[in-house]
Amino acid sequence: MSYDVRDFMIKNNNYKDINPLCAGWQECTPGHFFGPTSRTYYLLHYVACGRGVFENREGRFDVSQGQIFVIKPDEITFYQADASEPWTYYWIGFECNIQMPSILQQSVINSQNCEHIFTSLRSFSALEYGKENLLCSKIYELFSILDKNSTNTENQPLDYILRAKNYIESNYVNDIKIEQIAKYLNIDRSYFTNIFKKHIGVSPQEYLVDYRLNKAAQLISVYGYKPSGVCFAVGYKDAVNFSRMFKRRFGVSPSQYAKGTVRKNG
Repeated sequence: MSYDVRDFMIKNNNYKDINPLCAGWQECTPGHFFGPTSRTYYLLHYVACGRGVFENREGRFDVSQGQIFVIKPDEITFYQADASEPWTYYWIGFECNIQMPSILQQSVINSQNCEHIFTSLRSFSALEYGKENLLCSKIYELFSILDKNSTNTENQPLDYILRAKNYIESNYVNDIKIEQIAKYLNIDRSYFTNIFKKHIGVSPQEYLVDYRLNKAAQLISVYGYKPSGVCFAVGYKDAVNFSRMFKRRFGVSPSQYAKGTVRKNG
């Protein structure tokens, strides 16, 4: 027997990346249990107060306030409230097709700094529309916090590179300086250049130039833009320098490249 149970209904919108399926909270009576059972999706329980036990293929875990126990897809689990100090927990269930924080591979997570995410479920559970999008935002926020908690120093160089690549690809039209990217990452420029070249094969500056020129070629050949306009659209302020760099990369000037594309497509 349990009381104060709220499991609010949501639509399955079949979102591609994170697709919330269920959410709610429950204040359990002493000894209340669930399972053994399995789900086809991820289900995270945050313990707001009290304690209990959680069992999965990895073993039996004592879980208390400020911890999350993680149920993975198709995993048979059992969990039970303590007889003298039964727990109150919140849950969010979802399908996930993106990379999740590595810490979620654990069965139980210390996560006091995530409490506000789960307790906020109470504030929008009565909404008639939009709960699915709000749940998505909460799951993304949760991932952000858990990523921070599970920072692995061995993977940090790769994280720097992925962030730098995304910054270049999102801002190549602007006046990007490599030393500024290193500053944003809070690392030394030489160290940044070395790890970038080690993993990508070219320096950050070479990657930026290649990315701009490939975008320029795409705008000319695929979309039919004139080279004179493409120059500024990909972040070059000097048409002469752009033409020189383009010819070095593709073997012909932008105008010759455009003529060749017209002939090829014509």
